[in-house]
Amino acid sequence: MNGLSADLRKYVTVASLVIAAIASIVAAVIVKEKLPMVVSIFCGTGIAIGNFTIMALAGEKAINMSADAARKKMTISYIIRYVIYLAALILAIKIPFFNPIGVVIGFLTSILALYLIQVLNTPGNRDKMKKLLRRAK
Repeated sequence: MNGLSADLRKYVTVASLVIAAIASIVAAVIVKEKLPMVVSIFCGTGIAIGNFTIMALAGEKAINMSADAARKKMTISYIIRYVIYLAALILAIKIPFFNPIGVVIGFLTSILALYLIQVLNTPGNRDKMKKLLRRAK
C-alpha cells in the first residue's frame, strides 16, 4: 500500500507543479503585478500538495484501523486540512503582497492534477505517462 500511495503522491506533486507553472505563465501575461501572482500560485500549490499528502497518509493509516477509529482519523484530517486552507486564504487576503486569486488557483492545482492523472491513466496513455515521469526524475 505504501508504494502505491507514494507513487500517487509523486504523480500529483509533479503534475501540480507543472499545472502551477503553466498557470503562472498565463497569469504573467494577463496580470499587471506578475511577481505577487506567480508567488501566490506557487504558495497555494505548495499548500495543496501538503494537504494532499496529509490526506493520503491519513487514509493509509485509516485502512488498518477499526471503522470508528478510521472515521475519527479521517474527520480530524479533514478538519486540519481545511483549517490550513482557511488560514492560508486569510493570510493571502491580509498580506498585501499576495494575490488571493493566485492562492486559490494554486489550491486547485492538486485537484486538477488528480483529474488529469485519471485521464492519462487510461490503458492507451499509461506508457506515455510512465515515460514522462521517468524524464521528470
